[in-house]
Amino acid sequence: MLRSKVFALCLILPLLGGEPSAFESQSGATKKDIKNLKDASLNLSSLVVDLQGRLEALEQMQYGIQSLYDAQGQKVQKLSEELEAQNIFMQETRARLEVLKDQFEQLRLTQAQNEENYRSAMKSLDGLGEKIKEVSQVGSALNDLVLKEFESVRAEFAKQADVIAKDQENIQKLSLEIEKIYEEKKKIAERNAFKNPQKKLDVFKEAKSMYWGKNFDDARIRFAWLLEQGYEKAESSFFLGQIAFRQRRYNDAIVYFKQSAVLNDKASYMPVLLLHTIKSFQALNDNKSALTFAQSLIAYYPKSKEAAQARAIEKKIKGEKSDAKS
Repeated sequence: MLRSKVFALCLILPLLGGEPSAFESQSGATKKDIKNLKDASLNLSSLVVDLQGRLEALEQMQYGIQSLYDAQGQKVQKLSEELEAQNIFMQETRARLEVLKDQFEQLRLTQAQNEENYRSAMKSLDGLGEKIKEVSQVGSALNDLVLKEFESVRAEFAKQADVIAKDQENIQKLSLEIEKIYEEKKKIAERNAFKNPQKKLDVFKEAKSMYWGKNFDDARIRFAWLLEQGYEKAESSFFLGQIAFRQRRYNDAIVYFKQSAVLNDKASYMPVLLLHTIKSFQALNDNKSALTFAQSLIAYYPKSKEAAQARAIEKKIKGEKSDAKS
């Protein structure tokens, strides 16, 4: 329907741009009306150019989004479907604009012929004033319809621009999340970079250094790996127990201490191992087991400073039992 009205305008505009007749000279209004219609035609051209520029801006924004998708690669594969939907919309919008451009081009190309037809028709028409008035009214109505259609297209562009902006914001948020995941994986990879079976001794020394520097998490990772590799199993188990004890994971500490003692019950660190086993049982409210290990520590290492602490613990536990009986 819009195309037929635009075509009608194409027929009308050339008529208004012809040579003035005797009637035209008398009325004094024909040139002005024709000029107004020509200005309307120029306005249509400006609107088409404006829409073309907006489309190009949207396309540039689309290219920016596409580039961001490509940079993320497979990590944002799901977003490609959304980008494809936007691309389809841009193509449909471009097609609509091309239809409008074609209609305007048809109007321009046929204007010269219509002007000639108009000059011929004016020679045989009566009531030129009424005819011009009717043409003016039709042209005005057609112009209003065309303007409304362009406003509709402009509103649709604005809506889609908002959608694209929101999508771009979501993409940026997702990009930040992906960067966080990447950084986290990078940190994990860096933390596991030490795993070299040819350098177990270096890893063992590094793990102990980290433990004494209270870098318990990194030290734990290394001792656990060494234990898996079967390297210095007794001492690695001891340090894993120490780390668990420092981090208040008392059940884990007891398990590692027991494993270390089974592997090597003559190690120099046995008094410390037994003392921390006692304290772990106390933290778990298992005074019976704590008392048993305290007595073992006193019996096997009576002159150690750990034995002195074991005696105090033994005395406290027995005193609590005595108070409970009384």
